[in-house]
Amino acid sequence: MTNSIEAICSEYAEGSLFSQEVSHCGFPVKIIVHIRYEYIQELSKFLSNYGYEYSTNKQSGKYYTLVHFCLVRKSLIDCPNFKEEQF
Repeated sequence: MTNSIEAICSEYAEGSLFSQEVSHCGFPVKIIVHIRYEYIQELSKFLSNYGYEYSTNKQSGKYYTLVHFCLVRKSLIDCPNFKEEQF
């Protein structure tokens, strides 16, 4: 799992869960965050840069919601900082 994704999710969300299944790049395939409504757009924009897509949303109170993000780009070519000589 990448530290930047984990750190950003921890910064925006009250709680974060990351799937044990990971892509070739080491990114978790699913992320679930317990987040305030006003931060969903900012976190979604950041995660979309890493190939994640907003999947589902479940309201969990007046100010918070559970949001699921799924990794849609899983190939090695889509990995940030990909270098062929690493493989």
